[in-house]
Amino acid sequence: MRYGSSIRPDEAKLVQEGFEKAYPKIKIEFTPDIEQQASERVMAEALAGMVDFDLVNVPSALQVSFRKSGVLAAGLEWRKIFPEAPTEHFSPDGYLAVVSFIPRVIAYNPALVPPERIPKTWQDCLDPYWKGKFMVHARAHPFVGLWPTWGEEKTIQFVKQLKENQPIWGRASNLETALQVTSGEIPMICGIHYTTIFNVLRRDAQTKIGAAFPKETPIGMGETLGVLKGAKNPNAAFLLAGWLASLDGQKAAEKIGRASPFIEGTETRKRLQKAGVKIIFGGWAEEEHAPERTKKILAAWGFPTGK
Repeated sequence: MRYGSSIRPDEAKLVQEGFEKAYPKIKIEFTPDIEQQASERVMAEALAGMVDFDLVNVPSALQVSFRKSGVLAAGLEWRKIFPEAPTEHFSPDGYLAVVSFIPRVIAYNPALVPPERIPKTWQDCLDPYWKGKFMVHARAHPFVGLWPTWGEEKTIQFVKQLKENQPIWGRASNLETALQVTSGEIPMICGIHYTTIFNVLRRDAQTKIGAAFPKETPIGMGETLGVLKGAKNPNAAFLLAGWLASLDGQKAAEKIGRASPFIEGTETRKRLQKAGVKIIFGGWAEEEHAPERTKKILAAWGFPTGK
């Protein structure tokens, strides 16, 4: 069964070993780095009748396109086969299963940031103490994630105030910006994937980086999987995606910091509960609004919006 994923091979080994033990007769041919551009190519090939993958990552920004194109297997009864998995893990229309989640947090270097200065809320990023010496990622994902609860007026007002605090604009990957924190180049990033910090620390627990969960923490979808129409091994693909979204699969996702916050007992949920945060999850319909909301935030920052 051919599986196109966004995660790296070392992460896949940790995540899939439980499935391989449970279903030893299913052999997974794993292809990494299936993200935006690669997923677009998979969709285009499927439209042309070339279906090489059985199961593929469908990035959030492409979910609507994949649905409308008709390249995904329809009518999959996820909840019937995996009733113990939370409802949030499957799209209401049955096309997709989300198998990992990404809290948006604040990263800091504990050697450079005194305990009393560690941000506890997004508004703490507006403190003049940070003026000109903290980073904000220009992709705006954390603030798009706040929109469902904050609404447009509050979100746009906040991002404008954030700009006034003169952040260093980050345009590299989450990992590259995290390494700027660990090296001491910048002391704090206002908005980054928690999974990035988790995996930096997984590789070296002594690395100088910490994660602060704001009182309102947006939760984004990480890897979202769809079975392709015309797949050679659709049943095996369905089984793997459902297992990854289930309790057993989420125990595996915990090894790479991507476990669901909607399952009691996962490390992610424990961290959120310990921080006493309110989870903000826009749900499956959020991705339809995300592009327009992103454009409005970028316009507030004075960046090109692609119009």
